Amino acid sequence: MGLTIDDFLEKIGSFSRFQYKLLFFCGFMELFGGGLQIMIPTFLSAEPPWRCKANSSACNLTGIFKPGDDKYSYRCSVPRDDWEFDTTEFNSVVSEWDLVCDISALSALTKAVMFLGYFIGVVAGGVLSDKFGRKPVIYFVFCVNNIAALAASFAQAYWVYVLLRVTVGFCIGVGGLGLYVLVVEYVGKRHRHVVGTALFYFWVLSLLLVALLAYLIRDWRTLSIVGAAPGLLHIFFWWFLPESPRWLLANNKPEKALIELTKVAKFNRQEMPAGDLEEKEEKQRQGDFRDLFSTMTMTKRTLISWFAWMVISLVYYAVSFSAGNYGGNRYLVFFLTSLVEFPSNWTCIFLCRKIGRKKTTVLGLIVAFLASVVAVLFQRDLKNKGFMVANIVMSQVVAKFFINMSFSSIYVYSSELFPTVIRSLGVGTSSAAARIGSMSAPYINWLISVHIVLPYTIVAALTFISAGLCFLLPETRDSPTLENMDSVNSSSAEEPTNEKLPLEPSQEKEGMGELLLNQSYPA
Repeated sequence: MGLTIDDFLEKIGSFSRFQYKLLFFCGFMELFGGGLQIMIPTFLSAEPPWRCKANSSACNLTGIFKPGDDKYSYRCSVPRDDWEFDTTEFNSVVSEWDLVCDISALSALTKAVMFLGYFIGVVAGGVLSDKFGRKPVIYFVFCVNNIAALAASFAQAYWVYVLLRVTVGFCIGVGGLGLYVLVVEYVGKRHRHVVGTALFYFWVLSLLLVALLAYLIRDWRTLSIVGAAPGLLHIFFWWFLPESPRWLLANNKPEKALIELTKVAKFNRQEMPAGDLEEKEEKQRQGDFRDLFSTMTMTKRTLISWFAWMVISLVYYAVSFSAGNYGGNRYLVFFLTSLVEFPSNWTCIFLCRKIGRKKTTVLGLIVAFLASVVAVLFQRDLKNKGFMVANIVMSQVVAKFFINMSFSSIYVYSSELFPTVIRSLGVGTSSAAARIGSMSAPYINWLISVHIVLPYTIVAALTFISAGLCFLLPETRDSPTLENMDSVNSSSAEEPTNEKLPLEPSQEKEGMGELLLNQSYPA
């Protein structure tokens, strides 16, 4: 009887020198090709304040005006030559192409189109990486990604910039999941959660780096160049990225899979065990899209999961993109709302084990709702200083902490709500729904130009509704893994019980939970 790939990895190094090297290169790609490019539009598309030009007869206001101020829209009633952007602090694509007044929504579009590309990329990414392999797809899309991001820095027309940002989003969508899968497929079962945690750290580091770069570089073109330039090193990564032995084995290439494993053993300074690779077991029947709506029970789970993912993603990015919109130093606010993701993820892991996936998800939504309500109550005037602004900023930090906690737990919760035969489909379609939320987030923030209280009022309403709907779902902690549709459709599956379960939670489920809990970065 042959050895499985996990058996080989246990003997040649489940998480050793080779995996550290692979994690470094993949983490670098996540840092400069993933997280940084997703979040840098927070500053590239920020709107500078405006002021009347000196000696203007048509525009005679004094001071500067930002979105949410009483006289913010006054400039739309005077000739363009009578007012100007105040770019003493920073400039952006808004000031570059005058994305204000009747076309102000186009500033939000520069962020939304990236998530549109991401949505398309996620759909195509799984197919491409399964067909052509992890290495060529990851390498090609990340090279194109940073080339497109760099090219966008020199765009002289708005539509060219938008097209290039769509390309960036598409490449991240295609390569992001493949990057994670490649790293996971090179470690043994005991260390998969370590990989998830490590890649999460690279995601948060990318957010902190965005805040630092934006603080140091106030010109949007220079900021975009500096953010994209390090990613050009991806061109040289072809010689450092391996192909997944699991993919090779699944595609009837056991000899090449053994060659890759031999490279791992050599780099880890271990001896290759004697024996051949074990062939894969016969695949079980997989469900299709219709199974998501096969019964009322399954329909309820599917629709609530989709809505929860959409809302959580919307709130996560709405809070991130709104840094500085309500007062305070925009760079410090973004830094703080990013830094809290570290303790937020650790809290999620602790609570998911102690009180369950459902309560953790709902708790995060409820506290995010309360924080949003507080933010609305304090949003009277953006010129308020001190106590008022501090409370708004604190509300943003609290909302980000708990909505990130819900984002982390919803990964595990959804994976356990769907049975094995449609688990990938259920989580995949839920993730696609999240992209709808992230595409909507820039427009939610844009509503500040209509009225200051609108963005967080909508956020509060959506989190409240989502929390209520999640209460209708069952708890999955300490319950057996759902394997087929019958296990979901049984009447007892939806009803809590005080009786001791006849089966212990499977080790496969616990491993899956550990893995997904630590893969909490939303991209």
